Amino acid sequence: MKTKKGRLNQPELQSEDLINRIVNRIRQSLKLEEILMTTAREVQSLLQVARVKIYRFSSDGSGEVIAESLVGNSLPSLLGLHFPASDIPPMARTMFLKARQRVIVDVVASRKTLNYPENYLDYSLTDVNLTTSEIRHLPVDPCHLKYLSAMGVASSLAVPILHEQNLWGLLVAHDIKSRHYCDRELKIVQLLMDHLSIAIAQASLLNAARQQATQEATLNKISRLLHSPLKLADIRQTILQVTVEALQGSGGRLYINADHLGNLAQLYTYGEQPISAQLEETNCWQQLLGISSEYFLIQNTAEAVVNEAWELITCSYDKGVTLPDQVVKSSITNPRLYNIEDLYIEPQFQPLVSKFAPTRIRSILIVPLQYQNQCVGCLSIFRNEIETEKLWAGRWHQDDRNNMPRRSFEIWREIKQGQAQAWQPEEIRLADALGTHLYLTVMQKRVEETLRHQSLHDQLTGLPNRLLFHNLLTLALARAEHHGQLLGVMFLDLDRFKLVNDTLGHAAGDLLLQQTAQRLAYCLRTEDTIARWAGDEFTILVPNLSSTEQAINIAQRILRAFDEPFYLEGQELYIKSSIGIAFAPYDGLDAETLLKNADIAMYRTKQQGKNNYQLYAPSMNTKALERLTLENNLYKALKRGEFLLHYQPQIDLNTGQIVGMEALIRWQRDEVELISPAQFIPLAEETGLIVAIGEWVLQTACTQNRAWQLAGLPPLRVAINLSACQFQQGNLVQIVRQILQQTGLDPQYLELEITESIAMQDINLTITVLKELKAMGIYISIDDFGTGYSSLSTLRDFPVDALKIDQSFIRELWTHSSNKAIVKSVIALGHGLGLKLIAEGVETTEQLQFLRSLGCDVAQGYFISRPLSTEAATQFGFVSQIFEQRF
Repeated sequence: MKTKKGRLNQPELQSEDLINRIVNRIRQSLKLEEILMTTAREVQSLLQVARVKIYRFSSDGSGEVIAESLVGNSLPSLLGLHFPASDIPPMARTMFLKARQRVIVDVVASRKTLNYPENYLDYSLTDVNLTTSEIRHLPVDPCHLKYLSAMGVASSLAVPILHEQNLWGLLVAHDIKSRHYCDRELKIVQLLMDHLSIAIAQASLLNAARQQATQEATLNKISRLLHSPLKLADIRQTILQVTVEALQGSGGRLYINADHLGNLAQLYTYGEQPISAQLEETNCWQQLLGISSEYFLIQNTAEAVVNEAWELITCSYDKGVTLPDQVVKSSITNPRLYNIEDLYIEPQFQPLVSKFAPTRIRSILIVPLQYQNQCVGCLSIFRNEIETEKLWAGRWHQDDRNNMPRRSFEIWREIKQGQAQAWQPEEIRLADALGTHLYLTVMQKRVEETLRHQSLHDQLTGLPNRLLFHNLLTLALARAEHHGQLLGVMFLDLDRFKLVNDTLGHAAGDLLLQQTAQRLAYCLRTEDTIARWAGDEFTILVPNLSSTEQAINIAQRILRAFDEPFYLEGQELYIKSSIGIAFAPYDGLDAETLLKNADIAMYRTKQQGKNNYQLYAPSMNTKALERLTLENNLYKALKRGEFLLHYQPQIDLNTGQIVGMEALIRWQRDEVELISPAQFIPLAEETGLIVAIGEWVLQTACTQNRAWQLAGLPPLRVAINLSACQFQQGNLVQIVRQILQQTGLDPQYLELEITESIAMQDINLTITVLKELKAMGIYISIDDFGTGYSSLSTLRDFPVDALKIDQSFIRELWTHSSNKAIVKSVIALGHGLGLKLIAEGVETTEQLQFLRSLGCDVAQGYFISRPLSTEAATQFGFVSQIFEQRF
């Protein structure tokens, strides 16, 4: 207390001086060991006792004397000795922590004093109702008395040391005689413990900062390695070594799994290793990580690799990634990291224990290189078993401890062999961060490889694209020229591929292309290369040929492979192909020339019936040039008005009257040259010009029919063929309606013809469009009937008026007897369905009489009239009465 003049009395000055010395020492030193020793010395000096020790608890509850101050030899030193957890009962620990209980024991008086500092009581947690100044005196447990007596202690003071709301340790003062502690002494000691707790917190923060700096230095070193110009294998091997050393391991493994580009799994090892080389590919290992086998193998498409990697890389480098802190132990639920502290007692690891038995490895830390469900491998760090040594304060046995305290505290050295080294939290965090760095770099590398692969490969089939094929062909040509070898290039196109797309959809078309790529690959040699050129076109490079026969044999093998059906969406389809072949050096010395000539040969194959191969010949260039010229002129023909219509009459076989005219297009390039539709219609369909040409035919024919009517000719129908492209237009009905309105032609005098194959491409579309046209009053007929694949049920549902018997059946009535039966059946079928029958290609009296005998309704052909120009058709209409009389 202060004097009347306001000065501190002597005890207060001593107390304040003591506190200042301790606080200054704490501020001057960053080493916790020095602070603890200073605290022990100063408290010993204050209390004037024989021994003051600071006792720190371990995670298992045991304790170690880590600081001590002794006076004389009255009590032995306990510095560095360990005490079992059972020396301090659980209830005492609870009171130390929750009430900050101070325990004073007088061994001579067999009395224990419990002292509680003011404002530190937590009644809800201690279950003891105490006032803030209460001091309780209780008898001492006999066992505790014997324990202290065995140590040579007559009085004891124990004060708790707290850190982060945990019982960090105890400060214990021992004396060889009975000792009373006044309130001032207890308050000073308590104040010192508060400052000591602050010092422990500071030391903890400093230690964490040092660990963080060490980890950042390691990560920076790894980052520099990842961006170094060394070979990738050398980089990964060095990273593994640095990681093992940073985590104080005895060995490690870096496993990078196979990817979707065909790169095989890669394994890097360092230090001590188990005897299994395929450790990461075992089911046990994958189950430990909670990763299914499909993730650990080739699990993602190129698009998924790019998307997921880009998302993480962008997030990591631009925004920072917050990594989870959890460590999975004995769990297989998709972990970030798996910690095996002792592989011999880990239940999940038992199937692999034999692989580690010959080694000294005891602990394993496994880090999946993973983000979400994308796993690219794992990093594994091993630690060998160690020999541990502890100095105990007296030898003790767990079974006897509850009954009798130790009678001696002489040092007992305990040595244990084959002990596991636990992974510390900071080590686990470092391993996790290293795993994320490795994942990012692996994925970034894969993204680069994927983008490079995508730029040179077709995404649908996985085959090289035209750019890569062109480069490979150029290299192969240089090699062939250097070695004087023969080289072949094939150009392959699928026949009727557009029909598959139009009828079954693009998904089925894509599947067909994929199956085609697989089938072609089986037909080639290992040194051959196949590429998807474009659409349904493939190119094949066949180097190192001894003769042209080798390439021909490969082409024939391909054609035979297409004899087997393809199965698309439950349907069996027979698809054929056309192949063109060119050879270097005969057909070209550079890639462009060879590819052009092989393409020309392929088109020649198509012109000659498809499903075959053709070798390039120089004469094909002339035909190719003619075709190119024809295509160019075709684009100009419509603008120049070079197209015209001829009309072929149709007569009623019962009356001989003309009932219709079929409009047939012709191309008049000049006054002399008249180009047949067989030459330019396929080209128009291929280029898409057929739509514009078809609309012109419809407009012109309707206009002419209306003109005939206005000129006084008897009304008749004009028949117009619709192409597949026209029929599948979404606005066909609107176009027809608009032309009828513009020309003023009554719809009943317009006949639209579609082939049987067009009608069957999309049955629902066919029925819908025909119903709309029929509702307008337009006459509908099925052309070339008998050459397609329509069924009776679908034919019944089509809203049509007539069937046109294909001219191939009429032409060969007397050549093939079966044709008579076919024609008879078709006529009977049509009449049975209430339809009119129109026979095409009638050229003789015998054919005409046969058709009339079967009840055929209408006929057209050269016997009646050739296709006529507009003027001739007009004249034919005016003189038709003469024809009727002859008929």
